[in-house]
Amino acid sequence: MRGDFAHNDRGQILVMFALALPLLILFTAMAVDMGLIYVTKAKLSKAVDGACLTGIKNFAQGQTTANALATDIFDANFGANPPTPAFTWTAGSATTPVSLQVKATATVNTFFMRYLPSFATWTLSDTATATRSNLVMSLILDRSGSMGTGCSGCDGGGVALQNAVPNFVSDFVNGTDHIALISFGSNASVDVPLTASFLSPIDSAVQNLSFSGATFGTGAGTSSYSTTDGPPLSMADNQNNSISFVQETKVVVYFTDGLMNTIQDTLNCTNNPPGPTLYNYGGYDSGTTFDFLNPMIATYPAGDISYYYACGANPPSNPGYGLDCNGNPPDNASYSCRGVTTFISQQTGTPTAFNRANITKEAQWRAIYTANAMRSETPVATYIYVIGLGSAVSGSVLTEAFLATLANDPNGPSSYSGAVYNAALPAGLFLVVPDCPSSACTTELNTAFQTIAAKILLRLTQ
Repeated sequence: MRGDFAHNDRGQILVMFALALPLLILFTAMAVDMGLIYVTKAKLSKAVDGACLTGIKNFAQGQTTANALATDIFDANFGANPPTPAFTWTAGSATTPVSLQVKATATVNTFFMRYLPSFATWTLSDTATATRSNLVMSLILDRSGSMGTGCSGCDGGGVALQNAVPNFVSDFVNGTDHIALISFGSNASVDVPLTASFLSPIDSAVQNLSFSGATFGTGAGTSSYSTTDGPPLSMADNQNNSISFVQETKVVVYFTDGLMNTIQDTLNCTNNPPGPTLYNYGGYDSGTTFDFLNPMIATYPAGDISYYYACGANPPSNPGYGLDCNGNPPDNASYSCRGVTTFISQQTGTPTAFNRANITKEAQWRAIYTANAMRSETPVATYIYVIGLGSAVSGSVLTEAFLATLANDPNGPSSYSGAVYNAALPAGLFLVVPDCPSSACTTELNTAFQTIAAKILLRLTQ
């Protein structure tokens, strides 16, 4: 009897194995085929994501070029026998950012599961969507006298600037992005108000820049300001805030070849007729000399009141520089201002003597205050990028430190002695173009502007 039972057990094991074999094959099929499906799905997802980001980042080059570049990235990420991705663009508006949707479908032929006809092929699809913020940007360009050629201390940066800026703005989308242009010398002006049709107006304005005068490159600080003749940082902020999008990126690009040395105030004159008079004053990088300047006149010496008027003489018997009238600003028919012997420092809140060092220090304080206020704006903060050109910047530790602080460059404290970085505010970038004047100036300045363009375009995409 015992032998019969053993024989029957062996028969049952064979039967059980026969019954389990299909399940074993199914598990093997799942391990091989499902693994293949999983790998294909991962490749498809990676390819779609890469294509979508590449396309939206290259939107400025046009949809045809952007799609071609995105397809190249898709193929590289997918590998052999890639499917063809489909691209769907959505135009931007005040309420909707530019967006790109990429969709692709891949087919997987199974090895084991094909024996079940319904599982012979698997169709996999993936979709990715990326958006591009509406760019709102103001360029602030230095047109002071040192940007010219043929004078002592001139760096010839104007020629390089007129080459680099058109290349820079062409990186952005005319008709979609919004860009303004502000320039400064002894005064500041809005040369191109914020517009979506910016290419031609900015190209023309840059080519027509006249390089002369002082360096009125500051902000208004705590004061109110003129939106047409005020400090350039504040006028740029006003331009950027003149339009609003649901999804936007606000940027200021600030270019200079030296240290700002001029400020603007409304001085309360006491002579007849009494009343406030708007002055720009400063204009020198060393010594004690300073000038009073007409905020509405860009050219030098026409805009330099100190040059033409010394204590009421018209024409002056001894025209000079940095003259006041017994402690008062120069006096003439248009600019008659007596009873004013000091300006109020925003930094200290106290009356401060007119002299070059005090004015330059105040210009820097007002600029940093204005820049930090712009970076603190809600709901959209401003990113500030700064380019400093020539030996007046690269040869001065103090100037480099100031401009790095103006940009809030996180590398400033280590790279520029005395620079201050505020980690609580948006980080910008400060770049130095040292070799001006030289044959390398134009190339280096183009590279600096293109570096900033790449940073901005990366920030626009999500």
